[in-house]
Amino acid sequence: MHRTRDGGKSWDALGEGLPQQDVFMGVYRSGLCTDSGDPTGVYFGTNTGQVYASPDEGDSWQLVTQNLPLILAVTAALV
Repeated sequence: MHRTRDGGKSWDALGEGLPQQDVFMGVYRSGLCTDSGDPTGVYFGTNTGQVYASPDEGDSWQLVTQNLPLILAVTAALV
């Protein structure tokens, strides 16, 4: 996962909590979303059935669930 805060001029790699070796997964365009929290939460689902969440704008990640089918879209809501 990468993040830009300057419109794409530079990018930061964000990997804390994400698998680092032998990873073969992708994220479809609609498979990533954010919430309106402060700080912003970021969520993504993979083509191999995992959902990851970051409560801190991508600085760290947690596996939410796995063993799902292909994830085409993710939506977040604050309750």
